[in-house]
Amino acid sequence: MPKQVDHELQRQSISQAALSVIAAQGLEAARLRDVAEAAGVTTGAVTHYFDGKDAMLEAALDEIVRQMIAEMDAAWDGPTQDVGAFIDSAAQFLPIDAEGLQGWRIWFAFWGRAIVDERLRAKHRAYYATFAARTDEALRAAFPGLTRATARSLADAIIAAIDGLGVRATLEPDAWPPKRQRAALRLLLDPMLTHATRGE
Repeated sequence: MPKQVDHELQRQSISQAALSVIAAQGLEAARLRDVAEAAGVTTGAVTHYFDGKDAMLEAALDEIVRQMIAEMDAAWDGPTQDVGAFIDSAAQFLPIDAEGLQGWRIWFAFWGRAIVDERLRAKHRAYYATFAARTDEALRAAFPGLTRATARSLADAIIAAIDGLGVRATLEPDAWPPKRQRAALRLLLDPMLTHATRGE
């Protein structure tokens, strides 16, 4: 009998391989051949699922965002009503371990490309809209007294804080160990969240 292939699983496997190649070599240096080797498939198999390098790279971006959204949903699963616990959950999105640092390096690579690629810029805007919506939902679940407008403003500020610290820690990993990242995030978010949740 011919071998049954799970095409969605194969596509996801190739996307994961693309992520590892981009993290190691950079976006511009990533080649279909390298991705095929990392995925354990032929170059022909890669081109079967993706009609070129740009399509493969976009799929890799989709995969990392899918992972990030899954992490957001897991981190903020259920109400907490505790500012400290909420900030601890938010810290999971910083580059505080090897896997997180790799993800941020890949994200950086796509940022650089999105500056000159309108299609990637549009995807980037859509992703951030999703991140903001998920953070907004988590805030209102954790702190039911927040108004919708306040929750949305807080979501934007939280994402900006994570982005800023993520940039510093990715470019200067030795200077920004996990403990320093978490402490800085707490300094940024604690006063803002405490003020908002007290209705001051």
